[in-house]
Parts: sequence; structure tokens; C-alpha cells
Amino acid sequence: MPVARNIESVALLAPGTIAGDARFGDDKTLISFGGSSVAENAYYINGMNVTNFRNGLGGASVPFEFYSDFEIKTGGYSAEFGRSTGGVINAVTKHGTNEFHYGNVSYFSPSEFYSGQPDSYRTNGEIYDHNSKNKEGRWVSDFYVSGPIIEDTLFFYALYEMQSTERDYTERASVNIRNEETQDDDFYGLDLLWNINDYHSLNLTYFSDERTIERDLYKDYDYLSNRTGGAESSTTIESRGGENTFLRYEGHFSDALTVSLLYGENKYDLGDDNSKSGICSNILNNNPGIDLPRIAGCSGDFLVIELGEDKREAFRFDVEWAFAENHLLRFGMDNEVNSTQTENFYAGPHGQYYRYFSLAPGSSLQDGNVVPDVNGDGSNVDVVRTRYLYNNGDFETEARAFYLEDIWQVNANLELTLGVRSENFDNKNGRGETFIEINDQIAPRLGARWDFSAGEEKSILYANWGRYFLSIPNNTNARLAGFELFTETWFLFDGAIDPATDAPANIDANGLPTAQVISPVHYFDDGEIADTSTIVDANIEPMYQDEWIVGYNHQLNDMWSVGVSYINRELQSGIDDVQIEEIHEYVLTNPGTSITVRVPQEDGTLQQRTFSADELGYPEAQREYQALQVTFDRVWDGVWSLQGSYTYSESEGNTEGLVKSDNGQGDAGITTDFDFVQLTDGAFGNTPNDRPHLLKVWGNYQWFETLRLGGVFTFQSGRPINRFGLGHPDEDPSYGQTFYSFNNETGEYRFHPRGSQGRTPSITNIDFNMVYSTNLWGGDLELRLDIFNILDSEKPVQIYENSETGSPGNPNPDYRAIMYYQNPRSARLGMSVRF
Repeated sequence: MPVARNIESVALLAPGTIAGDARFGDDKTLISFGGSSVAENAYYINGMNVTNFRNGLGGASVPFEFYSDFEIKTGGYSAEFGRSTGGVINAVTKHGTNEFHYGNVSYFSPSEFYSGQPDSYRTNGEIYDHNSKNKEGRWVSDFYVSGPIIEDTLFFYALYEMQSTERDYTERASVNIRNEETQDDDFYGLDLLWNINDYHSLNLTYFSDERTIERDLYKDYDYLSNRTGGAESSTTIESRGGENTFLRYEGHFSDALTVSLLYGENKYDLGDDNSKSGICSNILNNNPGIDLPRIAGCSGDFLVIELGEDKREAFRFDVEWAFAENHLLRFGMDNEVNSTQTENFYAGPHGQYYRYFSLAPGSSLQDGNVVPDVNGDGSNVDVVRTRYLYNNGDFETEARAFYLEDIWQVNANLELTLGVRSENFDNKNGRGETFIEINDQIAPRLGARWDFSAGEEKSILYANWGRYFLSIPNNTNARLAGFELFTETWFLFDGAIDPATDAPANIDANGLPTAQVISPVHYFDDGEIADTSTIVDANIEPMYQDEWIVGYNHQLNDMWSVGVSYINRELQSGIDDVQIEEIHEYVLTNPGTSITVRVPQEDGTLQQRTFSADELGYPEAQREYQALQVTFDRVWDGVWSLQGSYTYSESEGNTEGLVKSDNGQGDAGITTDFDFVQLTDGAFGNTPNDRPHLLKVWGNYQWFETLRLGGVFTFQSGRPINRFGLGHPDEDPSYGQTFYSFNNETGEYRFHPRGSQGRTPSITNIDFNMVYSTNLWGGDLELRLDIFNILDSEKPVQIYENSETGSPGNPNPDYRAIMYYQNPRSARLGMSVRF
């Protein structure tokens, strides 16, 4: 079929899955399962968890050719799987056999076949994103060899991949900035299978998905002539991936008893650096009176330097025991130690991040300070906000789980699955002390199947109910429980700008402006590891979701089968940081519940206090997904096959989940959702991953003996549109993105609840391929052409939703500008030779 050669593209064929916000996932598309955020999925390879535990955004990147089988679990999965409230992507790698095999599989996607996208414009007619000159090209070549080392006993499969990707694109909202991005990395993979005897085996899997993305940025790009000027302004280097090694033992002690043991390690580099990080400060311009682009500075990029690496050490055992004729007992344990080493800071010689504003007198700043009326006439005041951030530390989380499941064949018609899983998490701070510990999270997994055909699997009614817990990502440890110094100060702006760096010209030795301070330094974090009892609710509960599914599958004949199901997923408890306004502190808690913390006193002691839910004013975290799904399958008969699904669904709530698509925030577990009570006013509505109608159809047709045709058709509703403002009738939160805009004519706020501004257009996409197969020199030759979005549809999939800039009532010309279109038409040429 014409799909991108990665496991996420396979998952997108499953019912109810959609591509998540394009700002997540680095170099891959991430998936939303059943209304969940893209950070709530679990990825397994050969039984080893390879999920990104820092923030949940994806898993290990492995070439398509290295896999032999995929299993996409969209819901209702057994007690064996946990730490997911989204979906499970379970893959198995290839093994060697007694026959030697070798070959090459290569693909080429020329940039000349990339049709580009329309330009997008601001409301004032100025260009916002110069998409039409964007280009992307890629080639991949996989070489593999497999066979016996010792016949009948020891086998190997080895794969080496070379690949090169090039992307050229303009910076959104700064069309005079051009990016030239390259990725040239090799992949190494090895699988060794040792059949010790007929009953026992060892399987060693090793691969390295280390990769580096280099992006040269040019500030002097002329989009009219499509030319860059002189040398690049800066080079950003993103380091990702790492080495993965796991060893699995499987023993068959009888026809009824099977035991497997697995130990593994995987590493994930998480580094973002820039060639000018020591010279160029971060600068954002929200003052329309200052002649600078929105992303200013001598690099032309927003630079948060992050250095660090994650490492997982995992051990698990699984047992299957058919202890009676009609009972299959499955039980096991998995234990992970997930370590994070991180250091991140703002770029620049002083580590200061400057942001220019034009604010109305009386606008609220930090700690009750307001913008003074320095002009004396009520006109807007030019101000500059500085922030300083430095965070570092080594963090560890221990995750343990036990599960027990009995698959009970009651009679020829009825099968019951009675399972339970117990999750335990221990997140530690930068000193190695327990930061959050939640034990004995009991997750029942119950299922029933009634086979009307009494064992022939032709007509089945089924139901599942399960509870699914999500572990607290290590990102939360690093942000809340590390050595973090994070400050904010507000100054009047004297108008002087350094022409070389775009930073304020008049600054002191620490990089702070010398103009009048209008809001003294505020410490979000003071550089010390906080006492856990002051930042974590003593009664915090885990994040979990309940799901129930009822469905019916029917085999019409030997070729056709159909199914219908209803799915309900409801978030029962969320975790996020909220501000306790009385003490001006952020506390990790379950929003909408009372909070018990220790509060610093004037004499330096700590006193425990409980703040009721009514005092705090925050609603509970809410998210509910309901769906009706219809599926059909016409099996391959040597001539043609057809599969598909239609999903009618709704996802609504006041939170998306671990991450936030509203602002592209991948700060898993501590988004801005509940930072202020005012940000929750109007937050309930259709979530960013809500798509009411979703249709997927794909199939293959053997036109001639040597020529096969394939196609994939998808249709989906658009994404809900919001109108975010900066102010609120009660206060003016400094983070913005409220659900209000200010009407300058009436002097009143207008309410725009979540999703009330319509939707982006519905998307239709058709992919097509032709595959020619023949024999060559005793091997199998395959030539293929894949054309994606063959009709070159150009519908927008995401728009800019901030309607105000600088201060409430000041219209943002970027509002409703198109940020992303659906992927343009492109083509991929492929050739494989297998012996």
C-alpha cells in the first residue's frame, strides 16, 4: 500500500486514529488514539518498551524493513500492557532462518516531485508563510543479510540503512528567514536468535537510531526572488535517538507452561544546540511599534539550549499457563528504571530572554504590579520583559507493575477475560529523593465474548471494560524537582536596540535593562530543589482513564467480514500544576480537588495547610471520547482486497491531556491548562483532536501477474478553531490564551469558549501506487511508484489562534493565518532486490 515507511503511518490506518499537531514529534508524525493526546501512547519492540519517557512524544525510530509484524491496539488491550491512556504500537523484528537471504530496498523521493503548498497571509494582506517555495527530498537505502550461523541452532538478521533528508522552508511569520535542514544518518540493526534446544531460546536485539538534524538559518532570504544572501546566520543541531539492546529468553517447560524473561536498555539523546547560542539572545517582539520581526535576534531563531540524555533499564517476566482445559492463566511483572540527565537554559551571553510589548496603563504584571501611565495620556507604554532560565539535574523514576489475567473458555459460546494490573511509580528529584510516589494503582481489565457460531468465530458479540493509568513523565521531575532558577522582571523600554543582536542596547553586566523597573524580579524557581511538601499535593492521585467498548463482528462469507462497535473513554483524574493565588506558588495536583501542602512562614518554618477546591476555584480535568465505529474487510484472494472503517466521534473536555496543541506545548504533565483559574474559564469544548467524521479505505488489485495497484483514501472533519485573547474580565493573566477578547469600542470582553469559532475545512486525501514484480538473476525484483495526495489537495489543517497581541484589544494580524496545510502531492520511487 502507499504509506510512508514508518510505524506511525501503519497506525494511521487503524480506526479512530488521527495525526496529531504538527509541532510535536521532531522528525515524525505522532498519533492521537481515541481523543487522547499524542503523548499518551506506548511503543514496544520485541516486548521491550521503547517509549520516550521524558515527555511521551513517540518512541524509537526503526526502519520499516527491520520489522516483520505490527500490532496496533486502539483500545481494550489486556493487563499485559500499561502506562498508556492512548494506544499501543507493538512490533516484532525479523529473524534469520536456515536459508541465507540478502538484498537491498531503496526509496527515492525527489524534491522535484514535491509540489509545494500555497502561501498563507495575515489579515492585513501581508505574507505570513511563504510555503510555495518549500522543498523536501529524501532517499533511503537498506541492505540486509540473514541466515544461519549454526544450522538449526543459531541465526542472524542484520540491516544497515543509509538515508539522507533535505528540507528547505521559510520561517513562519518571518518570511525573510530561510531554513535549510539536512539529516544524514546511518542505522545499524542486528537480531540473533539462539535455539538452545527444542524448548528454550535466546533472542538478542540491538539497534542504534542515533540521528542528528542540522538546520542552517539565513536571515537575508528574499522570498520574491527565492534567493538567500550571504553566509548562514546560525546552525541549529538537534541530537536524537541512541543505542538499544535487549535480550529475551523464552522457555517451553511443557505444552501448558511458557515462561519468558527480558532485560533491556535503551538510550535517547535529547540535545538542542546552536552555533550562536553564546552570542545571540532569545528575542520575541510583540510591540507593533518596533521595527523587528516577531522572532528577532541575531540568530533569527528562538533558542532554548538543551543538553541531556535519557536511559531506560527494564526487566520483565511473563508466564502463560494453561492450567486447565478451559483456562489460560497469564501473569507477569515489569520493572523500569528511567534516568534523565538534563541541562537547559536560554541562549545568549547573559542567558536573558527579552520580549518587547506595548501595554495599556494599568495592565497587570507579576506580584500585583501594573504598567504605569508614564505618557500621562492613557496611551500604550513600551515595556520589555526579561526572563532567565537555568535548569540542570539527574533524575530517576522507578516504575513497577504486576499483572494477572485468566482467559476462561466457559463453554463453546462464552469466553471471559478476567484481568487486573497493579501500577507503582516512584519519581525522584535531583537529589535522588522521592518526589512523588504512587503505589497500588489497581487497573481491572475485563472482557467477554459470545460466539454465536460456537467456536467458528463467524459471529461474535463482545464487551470490554478497563482502567488505564499513565505514569508521571520525567519531564515533571526535571521541571519541578530539579535545580531550576527561573526569574522574570519588567522594565520600561527606552527605545534603544543593539543593531547587531536586537537586544536592548542599555543593559548591565547581567544583561538586565538599565531603564526603570516596573515589576521587580519574580522567582518562579529560586535555583534550589524545592521541599517536596511545598510543591506536591500530599493527597495527589494518579492520572487514569476508564474505557468501555461493546461491539459485534460478523463474517458474511469466506471473503467478507464486517463489524460495529461503540467506544467510551473518560478521563477520571488528571495531573497538572496549578497556582495557589494566595501564596503565589505552583503545586502539582489533581485539578479540581483540595490541595494539602506545607506553606513557608515568616519565621522560616513550614506549616501544613489545606486549600479547598472551592477556595482554589479550578474545575476538574475533564476529557471524554465517544465513538461509533463501522469496519469492513475483504480478504486478499490473489486478485484484490479491500479494508476500511468509518468513525463517528466526539472528543470534548477542558484538557487535551499530557501535552497541549493550543500552543504546541510539549511540556508533558505541566502545561498551562491550569496555571490560572482564568485560563479554565471557557476551556471546556471540543478538544484539538476532535474529528467527528473519519473515513478510511484502502486496498490492492492485481492488474496483471506482474503488476499490482494499491490505494488509500481518507476523509476527516476539520480541527476545532479557537479565538484566544490576552485578558479576562477579572484579571489579565500574563500567560495569555484566555477565552476572551476585548472590544475597544464597548470597553467589554467578549466570550469565545473552546471550539466556538468553527472548524478548519474537512480533508480528503488519496494515495496511489503501482508495484511491478518479476524474477531477476534468481532473485525477486520489485519496482514501485507511490504518489501521495495524488489530487494535490491543499486544505489547511491548522491555523493561528491567538487573536490579540501586546495587550487586550490590540488585534493580532496573524490571527487565523494558516500554519499548516495537508501534505502536498509528492512521489516516491522504490526498488527492491531480494535473494
